Amino acid sequence: MSRNRNELVSDRGSGIVGFVLVAPLIVAIFIAIGQIAMLVADKSVLNSAAVIGARTASAADASNTDGRNAVLKVLASRGAGFKPEAIVITQVRNQGLTYISVSVSRKVAIPLLDREILMTGRARAIDEASL
Repeated sequence: MSRNRNELVSDRGSGIVGFVLVAPLIVAIFIAIGQIAMLVADKSVLNSAAVIGARTASAADASNTDGRNAVLKVLASRGAGFKPEAIVITQVRNQGLTYISVSVSRKVAIPLLDREILMTGRARAIDEASL
């Protein structure tokens, strides 16, 4: 009685072994993509807050306090836990024009790396009162 070569070499179970070896890598990639997406969203909110704050503070009848309140309103739209580390609003005079510069900073946690980074959104606008 001779056995057929195909009966001795069986592929049964190899798919499961391959899945067990590759699945943790795929899960880690999806978690990393999710973390990156959250960081990009946070940076986008900081940039939007800075732009809106600069545009609000640069209005002819507005003050830096109005710009700060606009920044806080944008950040509050992201959720109660989205609080800034610092909001810096400065006025710089350059070539006869006054620019309102807004910088919004926030520490952002990266759980996958167990670290925190400081993200900053910056924007500037021409002060309408100087026109």
